Amino acid sequence: MADRFAGKVAVVTGAAAGFGLAVSLRLAAEGACLVLVDRAADPLAEASTAIEDALPVVADVSQPADVESYVQAAVGRHGRIDLFFNNAGIEGRLAPMTELSVEDFDRVLAVNCRGVFLGLRAVLRVMKEQRSGAIVNTASMAGIRGSATFAPYVAAKHAVVGLTRCAALEGAPFGIRVNAVAPGHIDTRMARDLTAQINPADPESVYRQTAARVPLGQRYGTPQEVASMVAWLLSDEASYVSGNTQLIDGALNA
Repeated sequence: MADRFAGKVAVVTGAAAGFGLAVSLRLAAEGACLVLVDRAADPLAEASTAIEDALPVVADVSQPADVESYVQAAVGRHGRIDLFFNNAGIEGRLAPMTELSVEDFDRVLAVNCRGVFLGLRAVLRVMKEQRSGAIVNTASMAGIRGSATFAPYVAAKHAVVGLTRCAALEGAPFGIRVNAVAPGHIDTRMARDLTAQINPADPESVYRQTAARVPLGQRYGTPQEVASMVAWLLSDEASYVSGNTQLIDGALNA
C-alpha cells in the first residue's frame, strides 16, 4: 500500500495537528501530493516541513474567500484535486444551552458546519469537472447522539452527517464519493481541552474515567487509528462506499 495514492493530489484542512496532521502524514507516506490548510500559521509551517513538497495555505475555513484561495492554490500547483479531507473544527465552550451566548453558538457553527459546506461546495466544483474524486468529512460520535452542555458542537456535527449524505448523492453521477468519519474519544489536543473544561482542577481524572467507559480496551483511540479509516475511505478499496458515516469509537455507541 506504499504507493496507494501515487500521483494523487490531496487537500487537508485542519492539517497542523490532530486528525489533520495524522491523515496528511499517512497520505504522503502512501504517495499523495499534499496541500495543507490551517489558520494557525506557525504550526502549519512546522507540519509542512515534515512532508516533502507539501504546499501550506493559511486559511480560515469559515470564510468563503479563504476557502476559494486554498482550492485555487491546489489547482494552481497541481491542476486537480483527487482527495479531500474536510476536517477543520473547533470544540467551543461547554455549557448548558441556557448559559450559551449566540456568539458561542455561531462561532462553532461557522467553523464546523459552514466551513464543511464551503469546502464541499468549492471542491465539488473541481471534482465535477474532473468527473472523479473522493472526500471524507470529519463528523463525530456527537453527530449521531446528544450530549448535555455540548449543543453547538452536537448540532454542527449532526449537520456534517447530513451534508455528507447530500454531497454523496450530488457527487455520485460524477464518480465522486463522499463519506464521513465519526470519531469517539481520541487522544488529541481537543480531547484534552474538553477534559480541562469539565474539571479544571483535575482533568486527568476525567480522562481516566472517560477511557474506562470505552468497551474496546478502556482507552482513548489515536489520531493514527482515525487516519487509517480516512485513508481507506479515500482509497479505491472503498470504491463502492459513499454516503456513509463511519464510527471510530471502540464500540462505545454499540
